[in-house]
Amino acid sequence: MMRKLSLLARRLLPLVPIAVLLILIGHELELHLPDIEHWVQNLGPWAPLGFIGLFIVLTPLIVSVDALCFVAGLLFPIGEGMFCIIIATYLAASLIFVLGRYLFRQKAARFIAKSEKFAALNTALANQAFKLMFLLRLTPLPFAMLSYAFAIAPVRFWPYLTATSGIFIYNLTLVYIGYTTKHIAGWISGSSTQPALPYPLLAVGLLFTLGIVFYVSKLAGKALKDLHIDNVQDKVTQ
Repeated sequence: MMRKLSLLARRLLPLVPIAVLLILIGHELELHLPDIEHWVQNLGPWAPLGFIGLFIVLTPLIVSVDALCFVAGLLFPIGEGMFCIIIATYLAASLIFVLGRYLFRQKAARFIAKSEKFAALNTALANQAFKLMFLLRLTPLPFAMLSYAFAIAPVRFWPYLTATSGIFIYNLTLVYIGYTTKHIAGWISGSSTQPALPYPLLAVGLLFTLGIVFYVSKLAGKALKDLHIDNVQDKVTQ
């Protein structure tokens, strides 16, 4: 599976110039995540909307979606945090699609024209777009960069957005981890509010959700192997 992911990562190399700039911006913003968390908490009843807005703005700048999902678990009750992440993920994915297709498309297309590897990935997407996009969402590849890659590939918006649902297994697990971490840490220090579930169930649920993520990622890797993604380049160059 690691070999397949490595192969796919190399096929995304044409996006490197754009990615470098966005990652630098995102890294700088990540340094301020504690301040952002404090700001959201101060919004009171508007905190969920404020968090969703920040997620939509920061995600296209390659700020870690993992960190944002974890923060959602720290800030909100478990159900509210998961709801915010679902809405924010769909909206952020939509924004990235528009940016990638209409703002960055010409520059990225010039790089794609020079890269047989990325052209091969485009070929795979053209043939089995939804299935491939959904399976890739089940892997730990970076959300924003994968979204940009899909945006400049020959895929339609609605299948792209629907396939984004695959990331929720991973993202919602991170929300749960953030929520569980907050309450267990508070319980240890004696300063936690009572969670929605008893502490033993929280711990068992954490192990269960991590097991699901591991199992689903393994299945996704096997399915990608069955799609012969690593053979696409050979087909293009023949």
